[in-house]
Amino acid sequence: MPPASDPMSSQTLASNQEKHLHDAKASIKLDALSMKKFLDKVELLEGIKHASDMLNKLASFAKINNADVSMNLSPKSYYELYIDVTDELRHLETFMIDEFQKGLKFDDLYETVQYASSIIPRLYLLITVGTVYIKIKEYSRKTILRDLVEMCRGVQHPLRGLFLRNYLLQCTKNLLPDVPVGEEQQDDGNIQDSIDFILLNFSEMNKLWVRMQHQGHTRMKEKREQERRELRLLVGTNLVRLSQLESITVDLYSSIVLPKVLEQVISCNDEIAQEYLMECIIQVFPDEFHIQTLEPFLRTCVDLNEDVNIRNIITSLVDRFIKTPVKLDSDLAPDQPNIFEIFSRKVSDIISSRPNMPVQDIVALHTTVLNLAIKCYPDRIDFVDKTLEITDTIFNTMNLD
Repeated sequence: MPPASDPMSSQTLASNQEKHLHDAKASIKLDALSMKKFLDKVELLEGIKHASDMLNKLASFAKINNADVSMNLSPKSYYELYIDVTDELRHLETFMIDEFQKGLKFDDLYETVQYASSIIPRLYLLITVGTVYIKIKEYSRKTILRDLVEMCRGVQHPLRGLFLRNYLLQCTKNLLPDVPVGEEQQDDGNIQDSIDFILLNFSEMNKLWVRMQHQGHTRMKEKREQERRELRLLVGTNLVRLSQLESITVDLYSSIVLPKVLEQVISCNDEIAQEYLMECIIQVFPDEFHIQTLEPFLRTCVDLNEDVNIRNIITSLVDRFIKTPVKLDSDLAPDQPNIFEIFSRKVSDIISSRPNMPVQDIVALHTTVLNLAIKCYPDRIDFVDKTLEITDTIFNTMNLD
């Protein structure tokens, strides 16, 4: 008996999605024109109503269990809608700032937009208005940031939630408090508030991202994985924001930032997320941070999902150290941790924790450690000897020549 055919072919589905995308983009343009028309007449509330209608398109085309599957836009198509809508929202933000500078007050606006009937328009408008409140500096930045990141919990749909939180991250990019604790002005916030804000946003976005893996039919697994990889930068941007905060010291990074990030990496137990986030940590934070936190980072590698390509992670980190201008030789920097010793010990732990690790990966890991010894400790021949001895011992244990 032949297998039942799908109710809608992939070609038909793609065609229908393209039509829905085209119609949605056209509708967004009309809503945006209406919004601007009322803003030009300084009728802000009417303008906000049309902005809300425009934002509803971000809710209508990414529904879970939508009976019309053709309306479940791919992440790429949804991104197109998101860009169109958020570009138009900038006009609303600019209008409010300009009118405030002319003397118009918006005392109740933050509360007013919370009456939007749908949660997606409500939260996008709250973020937009909240951003304006921070920029005009008449309201508590610390309180607004905390409210916004907490309120975004109201959207648990993975795709919509990811883009909503990305909008929050983009709008607050240059508005996060970046002064040491104790040096802030009243209610303005300090570096700890920014760290808390970004870490909460990061953990929620990572959970939404991982949840995408478990939606839909099992036969769509490969497609879902590809779509998730397309969205990874949304999650990684949180780590980029953390790395851009000048008031984050090595102590803050080692005691608060890295432990919280690694906790999220381990708890998600997702191959794609773990591999990407570990790589992201390596690339975005400074060399001196990695040097001082090498032990906990490599300890986390031991606990990663067994399907994670640990070889790539270790190689990437060693490459950072090889290229770093910071001298790693312990004779030159006596207060510095012995990077080679930590790598040598932890790589052995990683191999021991993965009894099914392919031989070529074992060789590659020890080759990476050997490369570290040669490039970063050129006068320490004993480091080279130690690496070769450990490799020989492992091969003998595995009965390999």
